[in-house]
Amino acid sequence: MIIPEEKIKIEEWYTSEIPRSEFKTFLKRDNWHAFVYFGLWLALLVAVGALACWLFPSWWSLPVFLIYGVIYTGNNPRWHECSHGTPFKTGWLNEFFYWFCGSMELRDMVDFRYSHSRHHSFTIQKEVDPEIPAQRPPNLWAFFLDFFYLWNGPLAMTNLVLHSLGIVSKKAGAYVPEEDYQRMFWSARAALLPHLIAIGLAIGLESWLPVLLFGLPRFYGGFLIWTFIVLQHAGLEENVWDHRLNCRSFKLNPFTSFLLMNMEKHIEHHMYPLVPFHALPALNQRIQAQLPKPYHGLLGALGELIVVLFKQRNDFGATIRRILPEMD
Repeated sequence: MIIPEEKIKIEEWYTSEIPRSEFKTFLKRDNWHAFVYFGLWLALLVAVGALACWLFPSWWSLPVFLIYGVIYTGNNPRWHECSHGTPFKTGWLNEFFYWFCGSMELRDMVDFRYSHSRHHSFTIQKEVDPEIPAQRPPNLWAFFLDFFYLWNGPLAMTNLVLHSLGIVSKKAGAYVPEEDYQRMFWSARAALLPHLIAIGLAIGLESWLPVLLFGLPRFYGGFLIWTFIVLQHAGLEENVWDHRLNCRSFKLNPFTSFLLMNMEKHIEHHMYPLVPFHALPALNQRIQAQLPKPYHGLLGALGELIVVLFKQRNDFGATIRRILPEMD
């Protein structure tokens, strides 16, 4: 297991200037915001999935399945938020949707909770953060494959199978304490179960539909969510203790913001990870004068990132440097 204190000098993170009494108002949790965001997402998923099934196997089903896949990947910010325990005020609802939405992406609860806790504690600190999306030099092959989850997807599947068999993966061994191995093994089995059911139904019904609706959509519909995931941090500064320099925030259209559960306010989320998703827009309004200007949309930032990733093949120091308000 990697001990961060043995690898890096730990410093305090920069935080925005906001009175503690005022900040507490952003921490309030409820159930109804999450019911809206989860309920509408599931309803949309069921409606589009039903249309895709009705059209299957005609060619007309292809664009509908593509739309279904993009909606399906809204699971990612939902299990991510549930791992923080912030969407629902009711704890068991967070845990249920953390399991269900995580399973949709071949993730188990124990592994990711430890991984993501370290990611937040040591964001983009080399040798310590297990969730750096693009190492230096970057693996461009992996970067492009993951637009359809074809790099991290097989790795996640391999780790999930290993853990379900009681074998600790090399990745998890770096951050999961030994005393939680058994919990991780059972968590992996629980995450694998819905996939085994889908595969069993596909075989029993002699139809591709069960796996086209559960599991495979993360692959064929993964291009939007991967664009967002990789843009959260890739190409920005490493080994700094200021989230304004190693995270990106965006202005997005309402539907994409809904699908991503406001996680485009990513600097704000990293600076204050206990603030529920529904309070992030208000938090952004309060502290935006202390933040770099947000990107408008994903495509411009993606183009900027691809350029710097190609530069980093030969120049490891090539970096996108954000302009802070105090630097203007």
